Amino acid sequence: MFYKNAEIVPKQYVTIVNATAALLRIPNLPAGQDTYYCTLLLDYEHRKNESHGNSGVDIMQSYVSSTLPTVGHDVIGSNTNRSQQLGSQVGVCFNRVYVGYKPAIVKNFTCISKNWVNLRCNWSVSENPIKTTYTLIFRLPSCTGGRIFIKCPTDSDVRENYCYWDFNTTPMYRQPYEFYNFRINGQNVLGNSSSFFNFHHYANIIPASPINITVVDKTESSAMLRWSVGPMTNFPRELIYKIEYKSQWDSNPEDWHSVITSDVMCIMSLPSNQTNSALYSTTCKENDYYYYFNVTDLKYPSAHYDFRIYVRSSLARGEDKWSPPGNITMKTKPSIPRRPPRIDIGSFESITSLIDKSKRHIYIYWQEVDNSEKCGDSFEYRVYYTSTTKQNESTIHYSNEVYDSYAKFQELSTSVGYNFIVYSSNKEGLSAEFSTIYVPSESQGIEKPILLTKMAFDEKGVFELSWKNSGTMKLFTSNELNYYTLFWCDNVNHHPYQCNGYMDWTHVPSSELRCNITILNYNVNNYYRFAISSNNERLVRNGTNSYNQINYKSSGMVWESCTIQNNINARKVENVWVSVISSTFIGLRWNIDCADRTGLISEYQIFYCTVVSTKNNVCNGFMFSKTISRKAAQKEGGFILITNLEPNTTYIVSITINTNDGKSIHSDPLQITTLVLGGSWYLKQEYPKFIQ
Repeated sequence: MFYKNAEIVPKQYVTIVNATAALLRIPNLPAGQDTYYCTLLLDYEHRKNESHGNSGVDIMQSYVSSTLPTVGHDVIGSNTNRSQQLGSQVGVCFNRVYVGYKPAIVKNFTCISKNWVNLRCNWSVSENPIKTTYTLIFRLPSCTGGRIFIKCPTDSDVRENYCYWDFNTTPMYRQPYEFYNFRINGQNVLGNSSSFFNFHHYANIIPASPINITVVDKTESSAMLRWSVGPMTNFPRELIYKIEYKSQWDSNPEDWHSVITSDVMCIMSLPSNQTNSALYSTTCKENDYYYYFNVTDLKYPSAHYDFRIYVRSSLARGEDKWSPPGNITMKTKPSIPRRPPRIDIGSFESITSLIDKSKRHIYIYWQEVDNSEKCGDSFEYRVYYTSTTKQNESTIHYSNEVYDSYAKFQELSTSVGYNFIVYSSNKEGLSAEFSTIYVPSESQGIEKPILLTKMAFDEKGVFELSWKNSGTMKLFTSNELNYYTLFWCDNVNHHPYQCNGYMDWTHVPSSELRCNITILNYNVNNYYRFAISSNNERLVRNGTNSYNQINYKSSGMVWESCTIQNNINARKVENVWVSVISSTFIGLRWNIDCADRTGLISEYQIFYCTVVSTKNNVCNGFMFSKTISRKAAQKEGGFILITNLEPNTTYIVSITINTNDGKSIHSDPLQITTLVLGGSWYLKQEYPKFIQ
């Protein structure tokens, strides 16, 4: 019997040669390592039906052969004296069979020099069950080097498929040679192989990070960088540099601006009392040289910039040959602000004084300048208007108060129009340009829109604005344009605080009385206020048939007067109070809800009943109701008279809004006690609080 490891070999592979010999032949063995052996059957008569032969055998001799792949074998215990008894069988002719290949050509051969001070080569080999060794040698393309083969300093090529050289190994790293001729020899019992590689040394160097990086000069839009490259200073081929940078104001922190150049200056370090003007060079040959490059077109003054400097051999190919970056952070010099704040024709508010009707407070609003455009420290806005004295001298009048988004001027005349100037300012000075806005006198201004209403939808940042025309707004003619400006302000505080957050606006044709606004970067924690202005632009003739001047007028801003949630059914009537009371009737008054303006309300319904006790708002019997239409409620200013009441009796009263889609919830109940019989009626104090 023949065995492969612990399994019986199928008998179709066994041939009985004669009474004392049997042949095992297995064609086309796969690559691998296996043990083959034969056994003598000691109890032949008992096993004759299972035996592979038909006669007694004293000693069986095995022969192992195959076609490709080639088979090599070792004989283990091939004589009877070393046979091993296995139960009723005796094993003989143990063979360890290795099926494999001649040495294959190596794969993925790569060599990298780190910073031109060492060299490491790696490769991979194919799997082979037959023990195979690979050794690396190289020779240098020169008169003497071409005849000498240089070995790996250690046996790492045999053990781990790599080889390493530096200045301390034997043989040492051959730095000056641009090319190496490598050969890797493979060897096993089946044969030999050789792999040849012409290695371009200088194209496979990865330098270390640039060092000693400093900023030697800078402006508001440039930075002169200086660095050195250590051992790579003496590299005999050109070096390529990649400089990446980004500023603190770049929107995407992962995006770097990139400059790839070999156009650098090379200057030898000299004492400070000597000039460097004559020492510019295209290549540097000494360790005390520095490289310079001026990065220009930096977008932001007074901004922090991160720089990364990479270096690479000009002969290298591929992004994997750049050095790790050398890093430095610097701040550009400041400059005057880039621009003044944006202002619209109608971004002002004029409020007549309650004490002196000939005076008014004027608020000038603007859109804040972005931080990236402030360009320096101590940024502020300068807002003023000028007047001319009788001696034709101009006087500058600065605002009484200035904030991030508006300025306030107090006690200005209602009969004078003012032209306001707005600059951006920092320590470096005023912006080169300025914004202007004209606030007409009260008599010259156009009428304001009315009843600006804000409806907030469930979608965050979506609002619907509606308003009414004052009646004087006209459609544009050939030389006139009328339109509205809708403003919105990101404000932390509610009314009556002024808008002091980011303001934006859009223009709406004069034919529209409704507009949807979607606020980008909506912040649920902030309060958004809206305003509207009516605007007029009129072309003025220059004395001929052409126009060359535009006159601007605006009503100024009118802030929203109420806010409606999209779900009107969830809203209750606020601010209900009793304004008239007697023994048999009461006059109930409430603030007309601004939802009336949308046409969603059909009527108001008033519910009332007597109570069980003054300590319990539970009806004592039947509940009565009374209805008033929306138009009637508006006409009466939110008032209804409830009659036929019992004297000296306590009632509870509440109001609901009836809409086209259903009812809202009840208002907070009021508990009211009528006067004793025969008592006169009287007016109660008006409810002091109104919610807009």
